[in-house]
Amino acid sequence: MIARTLIAAALLGAAPGFAADLSAGQETTIPHMSRFLEWRPDGAQALFVRGENGRWYRVTLETPCPRMQNRSNTRFNASPSDRFDRFSSIRADGWRCQVASITRSEGPQRRR
Repeated sequence: MIARTLIAAALLGAAPGFAADLSAGQETTIPHMSRFLEWRPDGAQALFVRGENGRWYRVTLETPCPRMQNRSNTRFNASPSDRFDRFSSIRADGWRCQVASITRSEGPQRRR
C-alpha cells in the first residue's frame, strides 16, 4: 500500500515538468535530433527546426551566426542521447554557434 502511494506521488510530482515542456513559449528540447526533418534560418541569431515529430521549434543562439544563413555546411551538435537542448551547438562553415534557448513555435511565416 505504501509503495503504491509513493509511486503515485512520484508520478504526480513529475507531471508538471512534463506538461510545461509541451506548451508554446516554454523552454524545451528537440528529441531525436538525428532524424529532424528540416530547418530554416530566422535572421542571424535564430532558426526554426522541424523535428521528426512534425513540430516546429525556434532555436535562439547566444550570438549572431551569419554563416548559418547560406545553409551550406551546417551541422547540429546534439547531446549523446540525441536531444537538442540549450547546451547544444550548431557548426556553420566552421563557426561554432552556441544555443541559448529552444521553444515550441508555429514555424516560419509563409511567404506570399
